[in-house]
Amino acid sequence: MMILTILEQGYCQDKRGQQWIIGSYRGAIVEFQDTSRPIVNPVYQTPPFYFTQGHSNICDSTTGRLLFSCNGMILYDSNGVIMDNGDSLVPTGAYTHYPFPNGLLTQNSLILPKGSSGLYYVFVTTVSDSLYNAIWAPQLGDRAPFDLLMYNVVDINANGGLGKVVEKNRVLLQNVELHKIRMQACRHHNGRDWWLLKQGRYGTNEMYRFLVRPDTILGPFVQTLPSPAYSTFDLFGQMAFSPDGTKLAMVHCKMQELFFADFDRCSGELSNPKIVSIPTDSTGIPNAAPQYIMDSVIGGVCFSPNNNFVYVSKRYNIYQYEWNEPDSSLAWYRVQHGPDTTYLPFQNYNSLHNGPDGRIYIGNTAGQFKQMSVIDHPDTKGAGAGFCRKCLRLDDTTAMAFTSPPGLPDFNLGAASGICWPLSQNESEMQSAEWVVYPNPSSTVFIVKNKHGKKKDLYNVQGELLFSTNEDVVDVKHLAKGLYYLRVEGQVKKVVVE
Repeated sequence: MMILTILEQGYCQDKRGQQWIIGSYRGAIVEFQDTSRPIVNPVYQTPPFYFTQGHSNICDSTTGRLLFSCNGMILYDSNGVIMDNGDSLVPTGAYTHYPFPNGLLTQNSLILPKGSSGLYYVFVTTVSDSLYNAIWAPQLGDRAPFDLLMYNVVDINANGGLGKVVEKNRVLLQNVELHKIRMQACRHHNGRDWWLLKQGRYGTNEMYRFLVRPDTILGPFVQTLPSPAYSTFDLFGQMAFSPDGTKLAMVHCKMQELFFADFDRCSGELSNPKIVSIPTDSTGIPNAAPQYIMDSVIGGVCFSPNNNFVYVSKRYNIYQYEWNEPDSSLAWYRVQHGPDTTYLPFQNYNSLHNGPDGRIYIGNTAGQFKQMSVIDHPDTKGAGAGFCRKCLRLDDTTAMAFTSPPGLPDFNLGAASGICWPLSQNESEMQSAEWVVYPNPSSTVFIVKNKHGKKKDLYNVQGELLFSTNEDVVDVKHLAKGLYYLRVEGQVKKVVVE
């Protein structure tokens, strides 16, 4: 129902994703105006610009005008100039690791609105200098994680609309092992706030999530799912939400598994995990050596606009999966087998990105040419999906390479219908909870009995999570007087702060 509503209200209702920054060495703007093919303009000429895999940008929600962009390490204003206080968003080791500082890995940065007053959060995941010096610089084995998730705040109203970083390098997570890939956001049920998700430790399916609100960021809330145990080979992979925000899909490098889970936009929790085996086919490389015959490296995943299909990209193959088709022999369809050009100039398929025009754009692992291939009709099953070879292109003499579209959340996803749990629970369910809270009412603390050490979640009357704690004494001295909901292990009681 939510998808139909968005489509009925017209093309690109929220225009924050209407223009994309792409390109290596030079920067180009991809402008979506209607359902025809977008216009590509090379706009940033000097100095060299690198928007490779981990970059992001944001536009004005009403006009679609580009506001600013992030290459994963540097913020640029709409003119392609480093924003005031926008350099060095990461520590020194990461910043100097490559000749031109940029986030090379998928979903390294993300931009979210901080309310409606012209402020924006810029999230960046990276490695601290201490971990960099201990592991990255000496290249000790294949275990080279990130360990920092930071954010910055941009005021786009400053400098005559060119923006300024007014809060810089604020730490959300540190000294924790994080995958170098997979960070994405989905709107909260209320249509205002956001859930930010970031993949955690190697050897697990650990997920950190934050509730991003205009006035604060709550979290981290940590959830560990039983499988898959994601490996240390984390140079490729992606996570994606469904258009209605109710499902999450993930892929990872050489693990031939497509992960699904239901996503609760109220609580931010994942449930009902499912793993589907991804087909393995040949690369199509002429006269390939034995180790290169089969296609094994997975790059991207995204849902079709109508929510019926999930697309998965490998280096040499693109697949369509109908996720509610129980017969696996009918669910999978190979959209493209082999390169989209002759083998030698082929750039390898990588991440997948939904465009505001209803198409899916296929990022490249290596950027050498000014083209990307496109899936023109992703809502159509089978051959009708329409793989369009190198159909996002710039045919001029500009020295530039296309690697990947920017990492963007779905800005068109609005508020959901209904009421967020725990407001939907009835009085009898609340009274039957198998634990005790006292004193109630209270002006200072609530003490929880019979749930020692268990996580306690406190919600307001709008169903918004205020904070979580594992302590048995819940401090509420800082809260306004009124009714709240205390949740412990799926059971809820009403509490009153007086």
